[in-house]
Formats: sequence, structure tokens, C-alpha cells
Amino acid sequence: MLFIAKTFAGLEALLNEELQTLGAQNCKSLSRSVQFEGDFALLYKVNYYSRLALRVLWQVDTFTFANNNQFYEHIFNFPAEKYLTSDGTMAVSATLAQSIFASPLFASVLTKDAICDRMRDRFGERPSVDKENPDVQFHLHIFKDRATLYLDSSGESLHKRGYKVSQHPATLNEVTAAAMIKLSGWKMDCDFIDGMCGGGTLLIEAAMAALNIPAGFYRQHFGFFTWRNFDKELWQKTTDAASIREDVPIDFYGYDISPRFLGMARTNVEQAELQDFIHLSKQDMFDSHPKRKPSCIIINPPYGERLEVEEINDFYQRIGDTWKSNYAGCTACLISSNAEAVKHVGLHPSKRADLFNGSLACKFMKYELYSGSKKA
Repeated sequence: MLFIAKTFAGLEALLNEELQTLGAQNCKSLSRSVQFEGDFALLYKVNYYSRLALRVLWQVDTFTFANNNQFYEHIFNFPAEKYLTSDGTMAVSATLAQSIFASPLFASVLTKDAICDRMRDRFGERPSVDKENPDVQFHLHIFKDRATLYLDSSGESLHKRGYKVSQHPATLNEVTAAAMIKLSGWKMDCDFIDGMCGGGTLLIEAAMAALNIPAGFYRQHFGFFTWRNFDKELWQKTTDAASIREDVPIDFYGYDISPRFLGMARTNVEQAELQDFIHLSKQDMFDSHPKRKPSCIIINPPYGERLEVEEINDFYQRIGDTWKSNYAGCTACLISSNAEAVKHVGLHPSKRADLFNGSLACKFMKYELYSGSKKA
């Protein structure tokens, strides 16, 4: 079967690599997504384990059409009852380019009508529409005269892990956090520090990775739970196969100067039941030192957008000065949408990447911190 895993722009190669480690076949990187092949066991596995996917779509049909009637007839003949009960709920979303249809809304309504008409003809009743929480979410992609129909297996976006019960005003997307950790090169063999921890997302994602906790471990629902062909036994095997570690020989430290934000982080850490591993304290990162060296420090500092900072360039300069003086021998990373402020860190990055934190285009920077010069 053919699947599409969606992600943020710039993460296609990382997601491709992750999918291959999960057992995906014939992976092909596309724009903000990766196409791959596998079976239902893999579909469940990717939803449960992937840290970099936002949602997973299953391709169930593809066809060409010349007019509205041909389109309707093909959707009408699609066996939607394999996945949807006649008294269930459904929703249809659509994207299109260079199509005969005037709008995605028209295409989605025509699809909905065809599916509902088929159900009514066969079972005497038709499904109802629920755009917020449907039993089956259909997605239609139309390019010119070709239509591809997908089922959304994830439901809510996979970045919603289930542990974030307290929302920071400038929250870091969980998939972005997981990507930052991957890009940092951290091998989970040294302490992990977030010097501006906010709601604790980086710390929780790092601890989950180190303890081998699946990304979907805390989630209560996936889209495929309400499909007619949901295999409960196979899903149970998928979750039972997780080999979660009971302990790791490293620690996770989170600092913030705001008691309010620390409270948010503590609430989320406790929701994830990781308080034995993640140590939070009220501290200014500019006065901090690693407990042990080497350590890996990753931060999501204010960008000057959702959280305002006076003299933002000076603020970023202090970040660089603190890392150079207090964190020599460590690896440091940050993400920011403020490209000008990042220049004032004053350190030469060993790696840089373009990432998205939600809708914000950001720069990711990695620095190898040395005492004196790199040559020395």
C-alpha cells in the first residue's frame, strides 16, 4: 500500500531516514512530505513512533476524469463502506491545481455527496458530516485531470503528543523540537540542557528519545481507531513492541527565569511522568554552567515576535558570550526566526538549517564550543 507522511518544509530528508528505520519501503522525498510503501502494521507503527511526521495519509484510489459527472461517478463507485459505517461521521478536504473545479470546496462537496449517495442507496441511510472529529477523514488531491483519494490515518496532527497540557505563549512545536534534537547530533550519551525551557517541550522530547518512549505514547486517539477495518489486535502488537527504557545514565536540566513558565514546564513534565529525569529550576541561563562536560544545550530563545525582548541583538550577543565562557567543551544549538539577531551570537556555526516553528520560518544553528580558538 502507498502512504504519504506529511512534515514541515526542510525535514523531508530527516523524515525519509526515520521512515526507513521504521521499515518503510521505497521512500521518496516530496515537498513537505515523504511517500512510502508498507502494510497496515507499518501504518500503525509510523503513527505511533514517528517524531517527525505531522500526519500519515493512505492512498486508497486514483483516477482521471474529464468532467463533473465522471468525477462523481467514480467517487460513487468507490467502496467507502469498507472504512465508514452508514450512520458514522465523515469529512472531506481537498487541494487542487490547474483543475476544472472552481474551488477546493466544490470538489470536497461533490465528493461528500457521492459517498453519501452511495451509502443511502445501499443501506437506506447516509453518514453525517463532522468537520471537527469525523470517524473517517477523506482527503482529495487533484492536479489537472487526475484525482487521488486518501484516508487521513492520524486524526489530529501528530505533533500533538498528548503531554502538553499547559501552553506557553511562544510554544515550540513538538515536531520542530524533535528535529532540532536530531540535527544537534546529540547521541543521548551526555546531559541535555535547555537554558530557556519555557513549557519544557525540548526537554520532554529529548527525554522521550533517550528513554525510547514512542512519540504517540501519550495520545488517546488516532484517526484509524474509528475506521471499520481497524485491527485492534495489530494495534495492540504495535504498542506492545515498544521497548521503553527504565533509566538512562544522563540527566536533563531546564532553566527559566520566569516562575510562571517553570510552572507550565513542571505541569507538562508531570503529565509525561518524566519528573524523575527532568530537573527544573529558576535560573538565568546567563549565570548557568553545565553540571558535567560535555553536555548538549539547546534553546528556543525569544524571537522578538510573540515574546518581546528589549535590545534583541544584545540579548543574542549575551547568549554567545555565555556559551563561550561557561559551556566550553559542549555543543550548543538554537532556533530563531530573527535572522539579524542570530548574527549577534558571534560564534561560527558548525551546522545551519532552515526550519519552521509552526508558521514561522526559522534558522537553526549548531555551535561547537571550544576553550580559546578552534585550532588550539
